[in-house]
Amino acid sequence: MASAHVSGQPPRPGSHLEPTRAQRVAGWLGLCAVPLIWLLHLALGVTLVSTACADAVTRDPMPGWHGTQWILGVASACALVLALAITYAAGRAWRKIANVAHEKRDARRFIAWCGAATSVAFTFGLAFSICILIAAPIERLCTAFD
Repeated sequence: MASAHVSGQPPRPGSHLEPTRAQRVAGWLGLCAVPLIWLLHLALGVTLVSTACADAVTRDPMPGWHGTQWILGVASACALVLALAITYAAGRAWRKIANVAHEKRDARRFIAWCGAATSVAFTFGLAFSICILIAAPIERLCTAFD
């Protein structure tokens, strides 16, 4: 037995009374994947900067400051684009799931909201981390090792 649509309006043709699998996946990706992207980006940044600092101390030219900055720039752009895409999908999924939720305290609606909110928060954190990496010259971070 299908539940009634609670928004007061009849459901549009082609709309589902249940969230689709893609909407549920988008919510879970927003909840799990964006924090993982931020964590991997942070780990890559720390690894590359510590390697560049160790190379500066030992005077080894590999990978060099420009190579490190280039790798960080490409990785940052890829991570930000992926996080924004997942955040957009999680936000759309949350709005659609909220429209078809049977009741206000529906678990799927809550998970979708958590996925959208988490993905937005960690996307801002990723953007902040990228700004710090761009604004702070990597050479200055290594002064403690000299």
